[in-house]
Amino acid sequence: YDNAALYFQKYIDGYKKDDKVRYNDAYLRMADSYFVSTKYWPAMEAYNKAIELGSIDADYAAFQKAISYGFVSKNERKIQDLTGFIKSYPNSSYTDDAMYELGNTYVNENKVEDAVRAYDNLIAKFPQSSYVAKSILRQGLAYYNNNQNEKALVKFKKVVAEFPNSEEALQAVETARLIYIDLGQVDAFAEWVKTL
Repeated sequence: YDNAALYFQKYIDGYKKDDKVRYNDAYLRMADSYFVSTKYWPAMEAYNKAIELGSIDADYAAFQKAISYGFVSKNERKIQDLTGFIKSYPNSSYTDDAMYELGNTYVNENKVEDAVRAYDNLIAKFPQSSYVAKSILRQGLAYYNNNQNEKALVKFKKVVAEFPNSEEALQAVETARLIYIDLGQVDAFAEWVKTL
């Protein structure tokens, strides 16, 4: 990837203004090469250039740049850029990804209610997204980790009811079991499990 980045830079340096599509693509590919090599600052610079060029893949560049901030411990900037991305690119194929990442980042910052809202936004706007089950589970886990066991159980039961054969449902049942044990309600857990 390091060599790839060098060659994309050589292409950019020798650009003759005759093929803007490849010029833009070179920035994206160079940025991705840096990203994969965990060189996030140079990646973000290249993504910025692709965004400035206003290419058809500007949404991809903006999303990648936003998540890169998380890898350099700049979560506040990541939140800001993801929020901006969601407003700027509401119809992008990456919008549900951005909403999910935004929720996860709020969880990492221990901003539970903001996380729950971000996940709710994703669920409402993209009900067919592959992130829906994950989002509901993450809401439950956020509540559980903040000792809001009743709210967590509601979310876990929702995951199990709506996505019964998913990996998320298995994790929801397992975490719900821990809550019922903590509450001293093992019999209630057993009764619930019988209905599944």
